[in-house]
Amino acid sequence: MNVIPDKITDYKRNEWDLQAFFFFAVAVQGKNSQQTARKVQDLLDHISEQFVENPFYEEYLTETGVIHYLLGEHDEGSAGVNLLKEFKFGKYNQWEKLIDYMKCLKWDLMDKCNMTIGDWLRKSSCEELEALPSVGKKTSRFFKLHSCPEARCVPLDTHILKFVRGKHCHDYIPKSTPTSRHKYQYIETLALRYMDNYVAQSSTCSTIAQADLEIWRSYASNW
Repeated sequence: MNVIPDKITDYKRNEWDLQAFFFFAVAVQGKNSQQTARKVQDLLDHISEQFVENPFYEEYLTETGVIHYLLGEHDEGSAGVNLLKEFKFGKYNQWEKLIDYMKCLKWDLMDKCNMTIGDWLRKSSCEELEALPSVGKKTSRFFKLHSCPEARCVPLDTHILKFVRGKHCHDYIPKSTPTSRHKYQYIETLALRYMDNYVAQSSTCSTIAQADLEIWRSYASNW
């Protein structure tokens, strides 16, 4: 997977690419997307080399991915955190909690459902993703919108909020992502309405995901 922030939509990702995109979605929170993409790509290249060189992973070819690798050969999450420190991702306490959670989730999926991490990510709802440490409403929706063709959700980042403010003058629209679930859902409903209209009038996009990227490019280029 090549991580390109403004060409992020892909509904046919394999296990490796889906885990990589989820990792990017978590890593990019509050960070510059281009800089984060380069760090993620460097990490993926490093992990690819390790998969080739380490015969341990030959047993897990269907499960291979950045999340699986960060759990360690014997579920030693500290090794994954140390690797993230090597690549300077920051927020290591949050990463440690996420890795510990995913470690338990991996075994539950294998024992009870015969599912891979990628299978679970693909089938999970936004609410189920938000049960993961470090995954909020914006991150869950960013991931689902750009990996699931049926998704009807909007990641309310600063650019989408600015877009909504330009269309809606009846209520106060904040400049940053709302933390209240009720407020988020209300603004998300408005955003979907205005983005549906945007798609209907556009000659360059036909989905909410495409509209999200077009709006992001438009507003980001003016910052």
